[in-house]
Amino acid sequence: MAPQPAQKSTTSPWIVLAVASGAFAALNGVFAKLTTDNNTTAFAQSLAHFFGLDSSPFLELMVRGACLGLNVVCNIIMWALFTRALTAGPSTVKVSITNTASNFLATALLGMIVFREAVGGLWWLGAAMMGAGCILVGMREGGHRGSLIPEM
Repeated sequence: MAPQPAQKSTTSPWIVLAVASGAFAALNGVFAKLTTDNNTTAFAQSLAHFFGLDSSPFLELMVRGACLGLNVVCNIIMWALFTRALTAGPSTVKVSITNTASNFLATALLGMIVFREAVGGLWWLGAAMMGAGCILVGMREGGHRGSLIPEM
């Protein structure tokens, strides 16, 4: 029996790259905040306690240094993915909009999970309005004649 041809994915590669780039941008922000945040001090103390070590400023400095290193690594990965998405995408506007929307959503979710930040209904309303604006700009960029935005 002949092998079946692999089914082609319907997801465009630029979308995956742009979403991943936005997620790494959000992680970049998390590690940047952890580099200077009080939560990092508490984490270093918990880590010392877990391993039966004395809490020391050196351990905290190492944890902050690791966060700074991860910040740099996430930034490099984000830019690499973003430039690949720009190369593979149909337009820079669509890639940028997808990247920004992904970054915005991932930042909110990571803020709630990592820093226990409250994200209220007004924030979600603003995010929905920004998303709708991104869709309208993307429709205009795509050349849809039925869009609400007049061509200039």
